[in-house]
Amino acid sequence: MNRISLCVSLLITTSIIAQKTVKWSTSFDETKQQVNFNAKIEKGWHLYAIYVPLPDDGPLPTIIKYKTVKGVNLIDSIIQEKPIIFYDKNFGMNLAYYEDSTSFKQKVEFNQKKGKINGVVDYMTCNDKMCISYNWSFEIKLSRPN
Repeated sequence: MNRISLCVSLLITTSIIAQKTVKWSTSFDETKQQVNFNAKIEKGWHLYAIYVPLPDDGPLPTIIKYKTVKGVNLIDSIIQEKPIIFYDKNFGMNLAYYEDSTSFKQKVEFNQKKGKINGVVDYMTCNDKMCISYNWSFEIKLSRPN
């Protein structure tokens, strides 16, 4: 196998693994007026928090980037569930991450009857052998509750 074939094969394998390690979905909680970014994490893997102890060092934190926001205003910052804080000897620092599942929440306020938010979630998922960075695109259509 030549180098180009090997690189393409590794790239495809890494992409397939990353897609399987975290399954993303979105939902809208009308009573709390918030968008939920739900992550179901495969057993043996973990996903890093948005707010980590040392954001400029260590693994990539989860980042939610909005490209289009129409019909709603984003209120405050994204809310994350309480992560597991653990000293990782490989990185030599405390890391903040999730296992099994988590949800990130964004409060919104409607300024029209209907809204739309789209963007991308950049994240890193790791197990005890490797780390893989990946992104997931989303589009959420919202309607103001009556």
